Amino acid sequence: MAVARTYFRGTRYEDLGVHTVPERRRHHLALACVTSLCADITARGHVPTWNCPVHDRAARLLARTAGFRLVREYVQYAVGSPVVHERLSA
Repeated sequence: MAVARTYFRGTRYEDLGVHTVPERRRHHLALACVTSLCADITARGHVPTWNCPVHDRAARLLARTAGFRLVREYVQYAVGSPVVHERLSA
């Protein structure tokens, strides 16, 4: 129903990614997965990190609830199909 995984692993940091099926959101499943994964990353001697786009309010809220703090905001660029501007205004 929810999964958290290491999205990118460096020599010191591990950036995580999270996915929850839509019908199970707001049941705190993702928070439980993130909490467990962060404990596992820390036990390996690495530092958990989390990157998410500025407009992804749900991911930012989950990150903050899990204890992450904002270090900096960034601009995300994409090539190919144009970005839908309505989604960026949230």
